[in-house]
Amino acid sequence: MYKELESNFFYLVKLNKSKAFQLVFDAYWNIIFNHAYKKVNDTDVAKDLAQEVFVCLWDKIDLLDTEGSVLAYLYAVLKNKTLKLYAQDDVKLRYANKVASSGIRADHQSQNILLEKELKTIIDDEVMKMPARMKAIYLMKKEDELSIRQIAEELSLSEQTIKNQLQSAYQRLRLRVSDYDSSLALLALMVARYMS
Repeated sequence: MYKELESNFFYLVKLNKSKAFQLVFDAYWNIIFNHAYKKVNDTDVAKDLAQEVFVCLWDKIDLLDTEGSVLAYLYAVLKNKTLKLYAQDDVKLRYANKVASSGIRADHQSQNILLEKELKTIIDDEVMKMPARMKAIYLMKKEDELSIRQIAEELSLSEQTIKNQLQSAYQRLRLRVSDYDSSLALLALMVARYMS
């Protein structure tokens, strides 16, 4: 179903933009909502994020790259929206950490939350920079928890291609985290959680 939608989407847009949008909305709403929920762990915020993603699709539907994947675009918009949300939360966390370290002993859990959010921001930023196919494959594996076989079937690619793309994605993420800041060495220990 997704494969057919992806391959016919831009043709459908030319015939009937509203119908094409509705098909994508119906097909991908749950995927995008579930992905958002995994990121924010809040139903209302996840619904808002998913809604914003589809508003962006509607606004840009005529400008999308006809060679690209609609699902990859939706994931990219969601990542961007989520990063902005995390950036707002990150400012609050940094302030709390600063106050805690200026006399009140900060507990380890708060520090771990801050480090984990920083790591997540670094990884999300690097995922946003990945080529469209690599990004879609990585997100299908990591966020949708699909097997290599399922991804290969859904995208009509060989399992070896999926493995190669995932390997390249993981390598990019490892390099990005290791280049970030040696004073945050703890991030390197936590990266395995995001890459498994």
